[in-house]
Amino acid sequence: MNKPQLQSTDTPAPVTRPMAEGKRRLIDAALELINKGASLSTIGIRELAREANLNHNTFYRHFSNTDELASEVAGELAAQVMEGLKSVRAKATRHADATGESIEYLLNYVEQHAAAFAAGLRELHGGPPNTRAIMRAVMDQIARESVEQISSMELAPGLTEETLLSITSPVTYYLFYRCLDVIDAPARRGEVAAEMEQFVRQMFLGAYALQEPAQ
Repeated sequence: MNKPQLQSTDTPAPVTRPMAEGKRRLIDAALELINKGASLSTIGIRELAREANLNHNTFYRHFSNTDELASEVAGELAAQVMEGLKSVRAKATRHADATGESIEYLLNYVEQHAAAFAAGLRELHGGPPNTRAIMRAVMDQIARESVEQISSMELAPGLTEETLLSITSPVTYYLFYRCLDVIDAPARRGEVAAEMEQFVRQMFLGAYALQEPAQ
């Protein structure tokens, strides 16, 4: 049988979520510090306030503690990734294959936020327990939102949401970690992107194959 394919479109620009000016400045300051090499789990309030050009007491108007800040920063990055992927997938019915364009969007995003992206993955396995939990929740959020987008746009007809989640969860981890290869060796981008695309296709084709009745 012919398997439905995920489809493609132009790569959109990331967006930022609306929020209070002070909160936005603190989150942007945290991202800037991470881009300079700071760890999400060890950024100090005074250091953050200096970067944001705010009084350090302003922090507590918007966050209860640094864990809440870490959660917001991680959520900000996740929201930008998902908004871009949603835009790619929304136009999928007009194009042949969104898989490649989704990967290109992700790689473009990672190139623009390389330090923050690498720091987030570092925290996922090397940070303190609370930060690891935050990052795992973000990865799960991305996987579940991918299911919602793929399902609502009928990009993989015939696959249940449960099956889609069994695909998007490992795919999310795989794609994000392969992005580190591109950060470390930009010249390998084309090679890595092709391998990422092949992995995604194999996951979906495998799911369809498992649904076929035995001959």
